[in-house]
Amino acid sequence: MRRLSLSLFLLALLASCRANEPPPAPAAPPEVAAESYLRVDGSTSTLPLQVTIACQLLEVSCTWQEGDLFTTTWHIVPELNSGGSQVAIEAIFQLWHSGTHSAYVNLIHGQADVILVARQPSSDELDEARRNEVQLEAVPVARDAFVFIVHQDYPVQSLTLDQIRSIYTGASTNWSQVGGPDQPISPYQRNRNSGSQELMEELVMRGAPMIDSPDMILEGMMGPIHAILSDPAGIGYSVYYYATRIFPQADLRLLGIDGTEPTFDTLSAGSYPLTTDVYAVLRHNLPQGHPARQLVNWLLTPEGQAAVLESGYVPLTPGGG
Repeated sequence: MRRLSLSLFLLALLASCRANEPPPAPAAPPEVAAESYLRVDGSTSTLPLQVTIACQLLEVSCTWQEGDLFTTTWHIVPELNSGGSQVAIEAIFQLWHSGTHSAYVNLIHGQADVILVARQPSSDELDEARRNEVQLEAVPVARDAFVFIVHQDYPVQSLTLDQIRSIYTGASTNWSQVGGPDQPISPYQRNRNSGSQELMEELVMRGAPMIDSPDMILEGMMGPIHAILSDPAGIGYSVYYYATRIFPQADLRLLGIDGTEPTFDTLSAGSYPLTTDVYAVLRHNLPQGHPARQLVNWLLTPEGQAAVLESGYVPLTPGGG
């Protein structure tokens, strides 16, 4: 009994000492130069976040700009006549992301310092990391969501996760089976190891086998969107940020899941059932002083979360700070 009392006393004394210690210094943004900017890769959907970060670190004003239908509808670019060196502006224009799976492979093989992605590594990517004796470290830095897309004119407003699974296992092949009109369902899918497909397998299917329909598997983030624009009976999936910020389409609508629609507020509150995280991923053995690790630490500060909000993502902390 005395031994227990002594242990409790020592724990209380240690806690008291720690309470009197000064708080750790807030993480400062990494010192980066335009000529030797960090090697950042990532998913298609996170490129605006990467550009927003670069604009802040390189002190260049940036703005959203509409593109064309065949590349991307909206993207962030430097403002040419609003400050910032020409070298920094050119460096930001050259930023690009190779896609989720390619970004993981590049990180594993040392061709990227940090990646920004909308999911954790897949089993294939973890196997690749083990083969190369690399341990990955994934840190949540923002919120996103996995969403289902239908045509704007389609009468179904919300589905349950069980109904979604029944569609993608082939148990439900007609919209009338899930509360819609008598019409065959076109269930569009994504390719293996894509960010959307891995989220679909993890969050929705949960081990249930997806219907074997190779002709419904689409490449690229735009694939399901383009398909459903011309197929009102179609259903597909994407991530909230891409579908609402990068490639929004007036003729498409996001389905509610279990009665809750995906919105900025429901993602922030975590009430939308398929709310997900956006991750900054680096190699675990990267030293503390490396600019990539400093960048990840800074993204978790109020200033970093404000940059997340400025990019259009939902920050981890309310208000972005």
